[in-house]
Amino acid sequence: MNWLWPRRRPKSTHHSLRPLRRGLILFYVTMMAAGVAMLLWVTSRDYQQALDEAERQNLSLARSLDEHATRTLVSVEQAMQNIIENLEGLGGVDKADEYLTYLLLRDKVKLAPQVRGIIAIDSHGRIQSHGLEYPTRRVDLSDRSYYRYHQQFPDLRPQIQLPIVSRTDGKWLIPVTRRINRPDGSFGGILLAGVEPNYFLDFYQSLKLAPSMRIQLLRSDGVVILNYPFDEVHIGQSVRNADPALFERHRLKRTTVFRQNDPATGRNELVAFHASQGELPLIVTVSIDEDAVLGKFRENLFTRAFITIALMLVVTVLFYLLLRQLRRIEQIEGRLHLTQFTVDESPDAVLWSDRAGSIRYANRSAARITHYTPDDMLGLRFADLFPNIGEAQWHELWGRLKQERQLVQMTHQRDRYGQLLPVEITLAHIEFNNEAYTCATVRDITERQNTERELRRHRDHLQDLVLERTAEIRTVLDASPLAIMLSVKGTIRLVNPAFEKLFGFTSGAIIGQPMSLIHADQAEYQEAGQQMLQKVQQGEVFRGEMALFRRDLSEFWAMLYAKALDPDDADKGVICVIEDVTAQRIAAQALRQSERLKRTIIDTTADGFILLDASGRIVEINQSFTRLLGYRREDTLGHSPEVLWGDQAARVFPPDLASRIGAGNHIEEVILRASTGESLPFLVNSAAINDEHQQLEYAFAFLTNIGRLKEFERNLVEAKEAAESANVAKSAFLANMSHELRTPMHAILSFSEMGLSKVGRTEPGNLARYFERINSSGNRLLVLLNDLLDMSRLEANRMQYDKSRYCLQQTMQIAVNEINPLLTGKRLDLEADEQTPALFAVYDKTRVMQVIVNLLSNAIKFSPVGSHISIDYLSDATLGDGLPAIGVSVRDHGPGIPSDELELIFDKFIQSSRMRTTGGTGLGLAISRQIMEDHGGKVFAANHADGGAVFTLLLPVERSAG
Repeated sequence: MNWLWPRRRPKSTHHSLRPLRRGLILFYVTMMAAGVAMLLWVTSRDYQQALDEAERQNLSLARSLDEHATRTLVSVEQAMQNIIENLEGLGGVDKADEYLTYLLLRDKVKLAPQVRGIIAIDSHGRIQSHGLEYPTRRVDLSDRSYYRYHQQFPDLRPQIQLPIVSRTDGKWLIPVTRRINRPDGSFGGILLAGVEPNYFLDFYQSLKLAPSMRIQLLRSDGVVILNYPFDEVHIGQSVRNADPALFERHRLKRTTVFRQNDPATGRNELVAFHASQGELPLIVTVSIDEDAVLGKFRENLFTRAFITIALMLVVTVLFYLLLRQLRRIEQIEGRLHLTQFTVDESPDAVLWSDRAGSIRYANRSAARITHYTPDDMLGLRFADLFPNIGEAQWHELWGRLKQERQLVQMTHQRDRYGQLLPVEITLAHIEFNNEAYTCATVRDITERQNTERELRRHRDHLQDLVLERTAEIRTVLDASPLAIMLSVKGTIRLVNPAFEKLFGFTSGAIIGQPMSLIHADQAEYQEAGQQMLQKVQQGEVFRGEMALFRRDLSEFWAMLYAKALDPDDADKGVICVIEDVTAQRIAAQALRQSERLKRTIIDTTADGFILLDASGRIVEINQSFTRLLGYRREDTLGHSPEVLWGDQAARVFPPDLASRIGAGNHIEEVILRASTGESLPFLVNSAAINDEHQQLEYAFAFLTNIGRLKEFERNLVEAKEAAESANVAKSAFLANMSHELRTPMHAILSFSEMGLSKVGRTEPGNLARYFERINSSGNRLLVLLNDLLDMSRLEANRMQYDKSRYCLQQTMQIAVNEINPLLTGKRLDLEADEQTPALFAVYDKTRVMQVIVNLLSNAIKFSPVGSHISIDYLSDATLGDGLPAIGVSVRDHGPGIPSDELELIFDKFIQSSRMRTTGGTGLGLAISRQIMEDHGGKVFAANHADGGAVFTLLLPVERSAG
């Protein structure tokens, strides 16, 4: 044992803290268990108190509600009693006076706020009197269950019936009924008092109950007659059906509290069950959600648990820190003991020396190697054991150790008998108890020196073998036409002349460089390097195509083959053979690009494409084929075209298609059947592909859907016919117009010449007649010109309107006054509707009057002499877009309008076949329609059922002036 620390640590010291730690753990567990037990006891006590308090409150509330319901229904019976005695004294409801009974019922209703109404029902089930209305509606109630009950059973007790929806006011009520007998005891009707459910609900609402509390008022048979909150779904249902035995057990107890699970919400609830002690068969249940009852308890429990857990956590943390400190003390003692034992039993000699070089500690190995006893070792100096380290060398080492902290020296150690042993000394500077020491670890290196000499001898031998093999490999590499490279751990170690020629590097410039130097893409190199390493480690040959760099940075594609020299150790080297495949890759890429281009063209073309093989089976279709004809790809491949189109397939692919090579493709219009069965027109362009022996190899066809072209063709034909018809109509219009213009012009010229020639030679009466004819023809010509000008302005959208709010009847009267001479000339009567109130709208008065004059002129023109024209005003008409409108219709008693010309007569160049017989240009109706459309209205014609034509004019009433 030396003075630094004892060689053996007492066993009792290592375990001295265990009893203390066990005692602390026992105290901690006991304290935690006591805290948890106290928390559980207090929680159980508060839980039971909360439930008991809720049960007492629910029972008290149920008794109060039962008393309220009993008093309410008893007062209803008392209110009914006087009425019943009165009706029975009269001999039944059938013989009672309706008005007197109404007064009696009304007074009773006013005295009973819980009653919404009292009705008397006769023996046939009809309401005879009602306390809320007079005279009473005779509502039939014979299908009600209470009517059938009182009719069959002579029970004179009041009955609380199922809640129903009243047939008089459509509201819920609780009927209380009583049979009324005639003097002979037969059925004489029913008196029904409708108890207002809201009377109870308002009372319950005033109690300020908890939101989760529910109340049910039941009959003794379990039927729900009222619930709160009100839910009409459960009204009239029996709670007895759910569990008859449980209901009967609670009813016998009369007053009880129990728990149940609410099937609607899935939550537990506390239910108070109270059967009435009075004469009325009532049951009151009060239920509340158990979560609401235990809400305060759970808040207290959470607070209490949080405080308890927080205290336990604080105690646990403090206890953990205490145990951790005890454990750290034990670990320190254990490490000290282990360190002492490790140093003492180390196979290397360990020596501690002070600044003067005196040995202060030596382990067992030091005594064994030097053959000194441990006590003798403590009397030696460092230089006594290591003669090569004298006094000067020791002080030099001490100074270096203070700076570098650790040194390694090769020297010899002298033992007790003077023998020298080669050793390696590791010196370290250590400070302990305010003192500085040098710790020397001495290791015998005799075996290591012998091993190193043997390794040098083997290395020289292997180097000779490598040079020999290298010369052989060099000969093989030089003769290879392919570039060959040897890499070791990613570094190029050997290349052949073909490699130098391919990459443009000399062997001296490339050897020693990383393989990444010749790779164009470093990311691709990293990925390929991983794959290569996996292959060669498995003893396989790696094959991969990648982009490489020449020395001039030109890029080329190469096929690289790699294999490990030693499959068991890839680090010994990998042989790589490189072949330039740029030309092959360019050719393959061009071929793929050409195929992809053709495929893209076929897939994206709007025409359908179908390809057959030599056997006539479908081998390919494009997306347009599927879109146009609806056949799916999987349903067509492998089938012949005859399966799809039958005999029409021969028109798509004629039998002689293979012999038409050089004569052009087969082009034909065909009708093909789609998958939906619809026949569609297509333009087929088909051709054959022959092999080198001129035998059919493939046949293909492009299908162009010409449905729209056919439709365009039909539209063009129709447009051409319409244009020709319009041209004919316009020619007829111009011919008619030229006639209409020439006729008044000839009349003006003729009568003016006659007047000029006879001035001073004829009577004034004749001159007046000539001037009258000239004036009439001029006015007619002016009308024609005005119509032409109006039409041109309307077509150019240059017609100006001065709109304001006018009365339609006044405008009509002005127009009638204007054409009154025409009416007088044909002895026509005008029948106008004078009962319709004044109709107002916003319009241009002059233009609308022009339309009305046109309509009246047409009516006069086609009316027989001595007939009449009818004018009707429309006050509630509507336009096509639903807007309200007003209007006027003008009916004549003429020949009417052909049904196919009702719209044609409003065209600018078309005249009715019946209008032509009367002369005129036919522009008046076309101008009238355009004027009405500019006002947002419309004008149209129809034939009256009794003969004659009816022209109707409509104007919107909600359009502002503009």
